[in-house]
Amino acid sequence: MGFLQQATDTAGQILRLFDEDRRRVEGLGRKAGSAQRLLDRLRRHPITTIATAAGQLDLTAPTVRSAVQSLEDLGIVREITGKQRDRIYLYDQYVRILDQGAEPLPG
Repeated sequence: MGFLQQATDTAGQILRLFDEDRRRVEGLGRKAGSAQRLLDRLRRHPITTIATAAGQLDLTAPTVRSAVQSLEDLGIVREITGKQRDRIYLYDQYVRILDQGAEPLPG
């Protein structure tokens, strides 16, 4: 597959993922607002912590923690450290799409 075709396919996959995840978050009811704000941030920064997201979104840590939990429950984000403190969260499927075909060039 050529580079341009791969880039077009990747962009299409990302747009479909964003649309699907947006619709899933809309179904959260009253939790949807903060979860959507977090999801919008994860589109630009797909790896985050509670503290970083809270500071950048001007939300409290408990509000962001609740939003992260909602996104985890939906399978949108995944905690990647396995620790109880200082956890790091990943917009899992988005990063997987970006990683497709990202093997180093020979040589």
